[in-house]
Amino acid sequence: MEGNNFNSWLKKIRFSEQKNSIREQRPYHALSYYSVVYALTKKSGEIFLTTEANGSYTAFAFTSQDHFQKTCSEHLNDYTLMEYTVGELSNSLEHESNITLIKVNADSINANEINICDQIIISPIKDKLSGQRTITEGDKTLPLVALDRNKVQKMGFEAVYGFFRQEELRSDESRTQDILQMIDFIEFTAKRTPIKFGSSSIVCLFLDFENPIEENQFIREYQLMDSFSNVLFVNSNLELINSYKQRIQYDGDQMQTILMPIIEWQRSNNPIRQEFI
Repeated sequence: MEGNNFNSWLKKIRFSEQKNSIREQRPYHALSYYSVVYALTKKSGEIFLTTEANGSYTAFAFTSQDHFQKTCSEHLNDYTLMEYTVGELSNSLEHESNITLIKVNADSINANEINICDQIIISPIKDKLSGQRTITEGDKTLPLVALDRNKVQKMGFEAVYGFFRQEELRSDESRTQDILQMIDFIEFTAKRTPIKFGSSSIVCLFLDFENPIEENQFIREYQLMDSFSNVLFVNSNLELINSYKQRIQYDGDQMQTILMPIIEWQRSNNPIRQEFI
């Protein structure tokens, strides 16, 4: 895996160990952007963060006072709880330099181990140049600079982005293994990343590979945390594709002509959004 930035990054955040830290019984899998949790905070009001076993940044949240007291009984004088929605908590941590994991009902808050928990929530990184949020490393976000953040905000367009590229793959027989690792990462993060309900709410994945067959492997349905959200893909030909491998036609001349086709497509094809509207 040496020389592969993506896999090196996964090792750095201890992705495999974090996946295995979720209990097999997952009673809080139905968390959404608007679910209320109680974040572990310092007495100063700052959210408590640790680096688990020299890996991922981690915050802790609880679904009840009982879970908090069981985990932090010896630290009750040092920490307190602050109420957040899942989305608010995730957004409040987006300025960290790496993805922050929020562990729900963790058994402990020990910095020297990977702590077992009921569920994990993802807080993406906020790209400094574009102001957009990404689930992949911050040095891959140049295409997001083309998005006018003010117009995106005015249109109420809510999105989290990810970038998966040819340069991240090895050229030997391990290439397929690398692709499967990327897909596994998407599957894990997509269903744990809260996205606000907006005019559109999407996970947008940029696929930049030399081989369209390889890009096509990524285009599938992924389970999401919020049922009013969808996954869309942008391939190396800048085609906008939904999870059913259908192309969404758009005009790239203006921000409105890029975003409105997405908004209209989701409004017509996501039944949960139709219930809300």
